[in-house]
Amino acid sequence: MFERLLSALLIGLPLGVLSALILVPLARELSGRLMAQYVEADASATRLSSHRSGTKNALDGLLAGGLCVCNVFVVLNWGVSWHAWMAASYCATSQVLARIDAQTHLLPDTLTLPLLWAGLLFHWSGGWVELDDAVAGAAAGYGLLWLIWAAFRGCSGRDGIGFGDLKLAAANGAWLGVEGLPWALLVASLAACVAVLYGRASGRLKRFEALAFGPYLAIGGILVLFCTQNSLSCLSFGYLTGLLVR
Repeated sequence: MFERLLSALLIGLPLGVLSALILVPLARELSGRLMAQYVEADASATRLSSHRSGTKNALDGLLAGGLCVCNVFVVLNWGVSWHAWMAASYCATSQVLARIDAQTHLLPDTLTLPLLWAGLLFHWSGGWVELDDAVAGAAAGYGLLWLIWAAFRGCSGRDGIGFGDLKLAAANGAWLGVEGLPWALLVASLAACVAVLYGRASGRLKRFEALAFGPYLAIGGILVLFCTQNSLSCLSFGYLTGLLVR
């Protein structure tokens, strides 16, 4: 196990640093372009833009750290293999989307849709789950969140969730399969609830202020990926459940 961890640090950590050097500026650039389009389309968004701009450095730091940690765990789990590269790509894209959504409250189709199709093609070529499970997961991810959006829209007349979140949930379903998707949505929902409660208690989140759900979808997807598709018993759901039951 020590040799495995050492290899992961020697390979995964440099790859994470390299990914951060490339993806952090890219995520910041995409966020800036989205905010520019959003402000141009809606003059009332200027306040949101100035508010979000103050968190860019913190978001960049979180993205860089997350990329390094995920790459270490990817190499620790899959070694240097085709599955490792695909897992690293999924984690990296999800984290870039999380960083963009945290600043802009927008999830660009230029990233969510390729992530969805990449998951389906990966499983078509022999991924972690069967292709029909991946397709069912993608349909369930989109359909379930659409039902939530429709119900909230019908009751309140407002959008409680964005369509970018629906597409990211579908991408999670494509990568995790229909069995892993409910766990990812559960983790995302619980994390979002904790964030809302903390935001309200600290005064950082005002009443009726929208909360970006994309970061929590990304967290849920990545955590469930490492807990379901892994060769490390200490990360499995069975092991973690056993710790809670004892």
